[in-house]
Amino acid sequence: MAKCSSVVLLLLLISSPSYALSVSGVPVWLEGAVVRSLNAVWAEIPDSPEIDREGTLELVAGRLFAGYDVKVKSLRDEPAVILSAHDEPVAPSIRINLPELRAMALSWFSADIAGLSEDIAELAAGLPQSAYTWADEALRDELGRHVKNRLPGWEFTQQIYIASGSTLISLSFRPSSSMVLAVKPSMYSRTIPAMFRSDLEAKLIPELSPLIGLPVKWAEKHKQDIEKVSREYLEDRHSVENLRANVNIKFRAGTVSELDVQADSEDFMFQLWVAAYAGLEGRYPEAGVFFGFRPHAKFSPEIYGEMMFSLDDFGAIRRLGIRFEPVSNLFAGVEYQWPEEGYFLRLHYMPVKVRRPYAWWRWSPELEAHEAAVGYRMDEHVSVEIYYDSTGSDKIGIRGMWHL
Repeated sequence: MAKCSSVVLLLLLISSPSYALSVSGVPVWLEGAVVRSLNAVWAEIPDSPEIDREGTLELVAGRLFAGYDVKVKSLRDEPAVILSAHDEPVAPSIRINLPELRAMALSWFSADIAGLSEDIAELAAGLPQSAYTWADEALRDELGRHVKNRLPGWEFTQQIYIASGSTLISLSFRPSSSMVLAVKPSMYSRTIPAMFRSDLEAKLIPELSPLIGLPVKWAEKHKQDIEKVSREYLEDRHSVENLRANVNIKFRAGTVSELDVQADSEDFMFQLWVAAYAGLEGRYPEAGVFFGFRPHAKFSPEIYGEMMFSLDDFGAIRRLGIRFEPVSNLFAGVEYQWPEEGYFLRLHYMPVKVRRPYAWWRWSPELEAHEAAVGYRMDEHVSVEIYYDSTGSDKIGIRGMWHL
């Protein structure tokens, strides 16, 4: 067994000028390397009547291009070089060494390289066995184009082993330096309580662990596959399935890849929270629950009920209302509240994603009461808002909310 080298050929390729030499008899992917080598030789042969330039080129080329007989024909401008194989071609064996991949990544890699062995065999068809000693770099460059299309972000090494009557081309793969080092899932929902969302995010991390160490470009190529696997996993979870939530996923490949998940039911909305006040005398911590039903109609109407409990005496405020979503994340509607009998007009701007500002306002012409807040959602659980209540002795204060 002998590993091919192309040191002599590479030396001839360095900084050689270009001439109008024509070449025939070799595969198309090999023509460029042959022409560059011949140009380098032709440029060094003195243009003198005493020297047979074509004969000299034929002699040198015959020694350079093992496996081929070389004929040089003198033409009007530059010579034509004709190569013909003098060895019987030996069909090479192809061995593709799979990298260490797990689960879905391994199936994607296997699918991407399907047919690659046949492509390599076709490229090498008709190439004399001894020609691998100088054509290996050109073959690697050509294979690089095939690999780049199939496996972006993967680098490979090529080894060619020659024995009597057999040739083996072996390819091994490794990820490029730009790899996925972590996957950060983020889940947003108005339907699934925050405690369940945090649990689902934590469970997604080991599910997506086969992505760690993959090339970023290759992960981007399989973006839809990653989104599909994540969607199928979440749709099998009880907290998503029981609420009949629709799951939309967007994957962004990077060193720290991001997976944004939005899971909302077309029919239901459910929320739980605990709130505490600062700077407002007489306001005690409270807990609240919200449940909404969304019939399928224009402007996304929602019929909802809301209940809040004061945690000092467990007194309850109940609300029943209807609201619409004329534009994304903006709700407008009317609600009735008791035991304080009265109706309120209500506006609510609430982005689904965290780390966003939000605002809401309620007004009752019957009770002559205003209530409003401007807040910021810091993460899946915590939000802080500047709170206003026209009915209290202290009208402005701070309210912190813990979303369960």
